Amino acid sequence: MEEKDVQQLLHIAGLIYRQRSGELDEAEQETLDNWLAASEQNRQLFRELSSQDLEAITRNEADPANLQASVERVYLATGIKPGPARIYISKWRTWRWAAAALVLAVAGTASLQLAKEKSKPIGAIHNTDVAPGSRKATLKLGNGATIILDDAQNGVIANQGKTVIKKSGNGQLVYDASASVTTEITYNTITTPNGGEYEVILPDGSHVWLNAASAIRFPAAFTGNTRKVEINGEAYLEIVKNEKAPFIVVSGKHSVEVLGTKFNIHSYPKEEDITTTLIQGSIRIAAGKYTKVLQPGQQSLVNTGANSNIRLATGVNMDEVLAWRNGKFIFDDASLKTVVSQLERWYDVNIDYAGMEDYRFNGEISRNVSLSKVLKMMELTSNIHYKINDRNIYMTK
Repeated sequence: MEEKDVQQLLHIAGLIYRQRSGELDEAEQETLDNWLAASEQNRQLFRELSSQDLEAITRNEADPANLQASVERVYLATGIKPGPARIYISKWRTWRWAAAALVLAVAGTASLQLAKEKSKPIGAIHNTDVAPGSRKATLKLGNGATIILDDAQNGVIANQGKTVIKKSGNGQLVYDASASVTTEITYNTITTPNGGEYEVILPDGSHVWLNAASAIRFPAAFTGNTRKVEINGEAYLEIVKNEKAPFIVVSGKHSVEVLGTKFNIHSYPKEEDITTTLIQGSIRIAAGKYTKVLQPGQQSLVNTGANSNIRLATGVNMDEVLAWRNGKFIFDDASLKTVVSQLERWYDVNIDYAGMEDYRFNGEISRNVSLSKVLKMMELTSNIHYKINDRNIYMTK
């Protein structure tokens, strides 16, 4: 990439930011329109840069020293001497404005580089790539039979008593228990592997979205005065209200009781806490002898060890909590351990980051891109370097 390409990206990044903030004049709008008309790649990049992306970038003040270092890494990665970076930064009115434009420019730089190198063999240090996760899961029926859902045809795939199980055209698994009057309880389990996610509509009409490496166990038809399910991993739930039959989610020694609500539960076996975040409605958390009622926007944490005390998190970033449901990775001062855990589950890889446990990240990127694109963005904005060897990733300083 030549220096003029980076100059153009930085200039266009600034125009996009100014347009989203309502500051663009007619001449600048014409320049932006001409750039958009030049190629589909430019239009795709523009579509990917939402106003939420910019708002996330500009929420925090950018440190000039760190920003300067980031700019120089961008120039180094693109093969251009870092000296001119100071010229571009000095023209911006605020450091926050510069930080937003810089991140947009990095995204554009990565996009250009990937487009130019698409037909070339990948270098030895990045000798393979890993595709993002997709909609896939297995269904275990009450009789022990297993159905691979991503291979199943649309339509009726099984019956459990009078409950009909269908796979819809958009990939949902739907339980139709409208004709079921049985008192016999038959349990089904849906499990997503690493690199998988799935949506299921339960017998009562409640929606559940499962993240990668997660599972839900539930009756094929709800009977009695409660609706109880078990969840491991991460799930987002939208529960149909039924005051006569509260909905209960059990995860380890932790349970959530709801009447009708929307919430996210994060409960992976190897993590220290079970985290429950309430989006809408009201829920009661129970752990051991402790209980706590959550209000919208609150998040509870229950340690998976001996201590069952319920803690409330402060400063919850709801965008970060729901990022996976919205097809994104969002990191808000996240530890490298947190970042790695998410990448390992979604891309079904193993990542070695020994000696870098104190690294923290802020950023946002789609979950629907290859792993190398995520790692490249991390490399451009930090001191981290990486090597891909099949499904093993090695990170170094």
